[in-house]
Amino acid sequence: MKSFAEKLRECISKSTGIDTVILAKAMNVSQSSVSQWQLGQKTPSRNNMIKLANFFRVPIEYFLDDELETTPNLSNILKKDNDTIYIPFFKDGSVSAGKGNEISDLGDCDFLPFKPQDLRLMFGVSPNAKLGIIPCFGNSMEPTIAESSLVVFQFVSDIIEGSVYVCRYDNELFVKRIKKRPKLSLISDNKEYEPIEISEDNEIQILGRVVGCYSIISKKI
Repeated sequence: MKSFAEKLRECISKSTGIDTVILAKAMNVSQSSVSQWQLGQKTPSRNNMIKLANFFRVPIEYFLDDELETTPNLSNILKKDNDTIYIPFFKDGSVSAGKGNEISDLGDCDFLPFKPQDLRLMFGVSPNAKLGIIPCFGNSMEPTIAESSLVVFQFVSDIIEGSVYVCRYDNELFVKRIKKRPKLSLISDNKEYEPIEISEDNEIQILGRVVGCYSIISKKI
C-alpha cells in the first residue's frame, strides 16, 4: 500500500516544473506545510486534499484510500468530467504591468474550468501543462497584454530570452519580458516604461512563463 505522503511525492516528482515552493503557492500554504505532508509528519485538511487532487488532476479517492496505488481505472469510483481541466486562479493576488505590486504571495486559490481543446486553441499549451491564472493591472505590457486581463502562465523556472514571465523581484510581482544581455532586465512592451535592471544584490524569482491572456467583459443591458 502507498501512503498519502508517498503518493504526494510521486505526483510532485512526475510533474514538470513543480516543486514544494510552487505547490505551496498554489495551495496558499507554507512551504513547511508541504514538506511535512511529503514526509508524512502531517496530513492536510480535507479542503486542502481536494485542492491537491484538483491540482494534480487525480480523483480525491486516490489520496484518501491507501489501497489505491495507481490513478487509472478509477472511473467507477469517482464520477468526473474527464473533458474538463481545472486551472488554479489566484483571485486575491495580482501582478503588475506597471511599477510592481508589493504582495508577499499569490493569495488564495480557486480553480477555473477549461476544455483541453480550448487550452490548445487559446494558449497553445498541452492539457497536461501546469498552469496558473492571475489578474494583471497596469498598462506597461500593452498592446500585448491589456490592462485588467487575466494572465495565464505555465509554472517554469528557466528563462528564455525575450519571453514574458510572471516573476518576483525585490519583493514585488511583475509581468515583463526578460532580457538577458547585456544585463539582466525586465522589459515593458509599452515604450513609455523604462527597463528595470536587475541588481546583483537582489535575486529574481521566476514563477512562470506567460502563455496567454484573456479578458472577461460583462455588460448590463
